[in-house]
Amino acid sequence: MHSQRRLLTVFGLLSTLSSLVLSSSVLSVIQASAQINSKNNSNNLLTYQNPTYGIKIQYPSDWRVSENGMRDYTNIVAFYSPLENLADRVPEHLTLSRVDYSQNITLDQYNKFLNSTLKNIPGVQIIESNPTPLAGHPGYKVVYLSMPSNIPFKFQDMLIWTIIGGKIYNISFNAEAARYPTFLPIIEKMINSFQITR
Repeated sequence: MHSQRRLLTVFGLLSTLSSLVLSSSVLSVIQASAQINSKNNSNNLLTYQNPTYGIKIQYPSDWRVSENGMRDYTNIVAFYSPLENLADRVPEHLTLSRVDYSQNITLDQYNKFLNSTLKNIPGVQIIESNPTPLAGHPGYKVVYLSMPSNIPFKFQDMLIWTIIGGKIYNISFNAEAARYPTFLPIIEKMINSFQITR
């Protein structure tokens, strides 16, 4: 009788242990599958074209595209990553804009203006600032951290721009600082695919 109870107890423990191992294995498979799906979607790119502005750019098939409700009249389109879980507070996004000036603005003038403006904003720390081509034209890139006073986490932003005939083409990428490196490879693919078609 005593040995029978021990046998049942051991069997119960083994059953519980095997359930935990199985659950852990299933969870690992689900997580791996989610990572593979995420990688597949970032490799599965669609093309956005806007003939009015003469631009073309590729974006991940699972990202949302928005041309409406843009915060600024110069914004053309924004691409938003899907939220992954409840801890994902803000969707990472890339915004494409164009500013038209009636006077000719040089790349150097705009670089100085933008860098000076960023340095004067409280809570902004410039991490990187250097020449970078965009769409086959000379361009410039600034990467910076910002921590708005009413939000408990930091953002990391990238601005990259070029100027053609008084038109400033600007791509901005915004993400929580902790998630920025994760999204950088797909953002670089998007930026490298950007074309000015007219």
